[in-house]
Amino acid sequence: MGMFKPKLSELSKLMHRKERIRNVGIIAHIDHGKTTLTDALLAGAGLLPSDLAGAARVLDYLEEEQRRGITIKAACASMVYHTAEGLYLVNLVDTPGHVDFTGKVTRALRIIDGAIVVVDAVEEIMPQTETVIRQALEERVRPVLLINKADRLINELKLSAKEIYTKTTRIISKFNDLIEVYAEPKLGKEWKVTAVADNVVFGSALHNWGFTLHQAQTSGIKLSRIIEVYKTKEFEKLKKMFPLHLAVLCSIVKCLPNPAEAQKYRIEKIWRGNMDSEVGHALTSCSDEGPVVFFVANFVQEPNGFRTATGRLFSGTLKTGSRLRRFSTANETEAKQVAVWLGAAKQPVSQANAGNILAVSVMEDVKVGETLVTPEHATSTTPFEELKYVSEPVLTFAVEPRNPKDLPLLLSALHALQEEDPNLSIIINTETGEYLMSGMGELHLEVALKELQRRIVNAELAVSPPRVVYMESITRKSSAVTAASPNRQNRFTLQVEPAFDAAPSMKYASTTTLIVVSDQHGNSLCDCTGISAEAKEVSEALATGFTFACKSGPLSGSPLRNVKAWLLQAQLSTQVEQRQPEELARGLAKALYGAILMDKPVLMEPVYKLTLTTPPEMSGLCIELLGARRGKILSFEEKGALTVITCQIPVAESLELAQRIRTATSGRAFWQSTFSHWEKTPMELASEIIGKIRRQKGLPPKPPSAERFIEKSAPATENTR
Repeated sequence: MGMFKPKLSELSKLMHRKERIRNVGIIAHIDHGKTTLTDALLAGAGLLPSDLAGAARVLDYLEEEQRRGITIKAACASMVYHTAEGLYLVNLVDTPGHVDFTGKVTRALRIIDGAIVVVDAVEEIMPQTETVIRQALEERVRPVLLINKADRLINELKLSAKEIYTKTTRIISKFNDLIEVYAEPKLGKEWKVTAVADNVVFGSALHNWGFTLHQAQTSGIKLSRIIEVYKTKEFEKLKKMFPLHLAVLCSIVKCLPNPAEAQKYRIEKIWRGNMDSEVGHALTSCSDEGPVVFFVANFVQEPNGFRTATGRLFSGTLKTGSRLRRFSTANETEAKQVAVWLGAAKQPVSQANAGNILAVSVMEDVKVGETLVTPEHATSTTPFEELKYVSEPVLTFAVEPRNPKDLPLLLSALHALQEEDPNLSIIINTETGEYLMSGMGELHLEVALKELQRRIVNAELAVSPPRVVYMESITRKSSAVTAASPNRQNRFTLQVEPAFDAAPSMKYASTTTLIVVSDQHGNSLCDCTGISAEAKEVSEALATGFTFACKSGPLSGSPLRNVKAWLLQAQLSTQVEQRQPEELARGLAKALYGAILMDKPVLMEPVYKLTLTTPPEMSGLCIELLGARRGKILSFEEKGALTVITCQIPVAESLELAQRIRTATSGRAFWQSTFSHWEKTPMELASEIIGKIRRQKGLPPKPPSAERFIEKSAPATENTR
């Protein structure tokens, strides 16, 4: 279903009137009504026939989204609204609700200033609701609340007006509890919602009505009257009296900041540069006259070879032909087209001002999360902070072409997929020749595989069953061990301990201690000898060796997690040819492996937090199914006519769980899992899993001993514990 285009003249005029711009996202738990709300807002702006709102799913334009009935990617639409106060430009971003696509939500939050949090009135605050609120507050994105699906309270739960009031009050209270927990103190106090402030909307996106408290009081409508309307099935009257888009627009305009207001407090959080510099002042003031600073949240590869980068212009004025420099490569490129998104289509504009969400077409291979700047200011500014994702890859598929001649096609397609979706991890197993694609969950990987096959339609792929991603860690500090480089001319003495137990007050953790390298899994190498500070090539070699070892631990070849290593002593050859970087890197890696194996490493497994909603009579059966799969029940709560069970369950035990629950409950139970944490794999299971992982990786069935890596008689060192 196509969209009507807004008047270009109106849109262009509003793009430089910052007080009339709102950059807003819609975030929620899956199936709470985001995309239905989006249709209502598009229809209210005249971009969609009103009779199609709710059914068209305009921003779910991908074939896979239409087939599955869920949002998979973040989509944008720029809308012009006519109000009594004048015209407003709303740059709207509809985001996925499924936990497997939270990375796309994270990227969308960077470019918006406010968020409509949609909550199902029956299900109330759900796990993904909490996750997206936390994500928004970490980016200093201000939320407002839409309590949706009010029709379910009347038609399904048969609640009275008093019971509806009690339920909505509880939702608002729990919503504010999350703001209290996750927001910075000052913002949390200001950003809590209350019905009297018009930052709470109550309604039904399905039937396209909604109102704020102020609108209800002005019209004199009461909950009892709404219940009567539904009993007589005349809810079309509500749509005419209280169009949903007007209520939401009222909340957006009145309660959410314009870009100039938002950047005053957001920039210091999301940008790592000097706030007192020329660029810093331009960013905080959202200046049109400042240097161009554009953040890339997403991109689309165009058939003509261009890449259309979707992002936010935080400073400057961007035109077709503007020169831009990429921070990641220092390469320059040209803006071939500047446009705004209208769902799947683009509306070119002659120029765009700071504070707008744009589609910029360039020839360079721009990356997600990249910062583009005016070339002459590239040396005087810094990129935006890296995006912080709330989940990690926990499942893996092995993919390979059945016909070896298709291997180049597969490699090219995998590389393109990873560039478009940084939450996909692509690893080549050099031992087995497998190409491993890791993702946030089964759905994430299923969608990625579908897209992979679409891109190489003539190549037949062999895909393994899903494998769980495991990691390795340690539970106690080790003794100091010494290992030699392969040529035995360099020696390293190392000690390891759990990162969360690391004690910087130790005598060797002085001001001369240097953190040589750290990674996203909590691993770090600290040099207590000072040798890495003396020569750059030594520091780089040590970092390379540590990073390599952390990617493939000695126990199962799985990545290391939360390992802190202290380099206590380094004896390097005086002959340059004997201390080449490869020798130093491999020598340090051996010392790390030896120290870890001396410490009795453990296998860590990913754990989901699973929330299951079921009729009360099915709850006992569901608990039995969860318990049989090592599920730990955290809470058991009655919500109206439904029971909500919250538990923790290992990812390994969740495979095929959906089919079992669906069969046992005849499809009456619904659930969603979110990544929770990593925990030690039970000893009775670990040995078998380690052997299986090692066989998959083409490694010997049993882990090596520490003696394989360390010197039998380690030289004494004064830096020991």
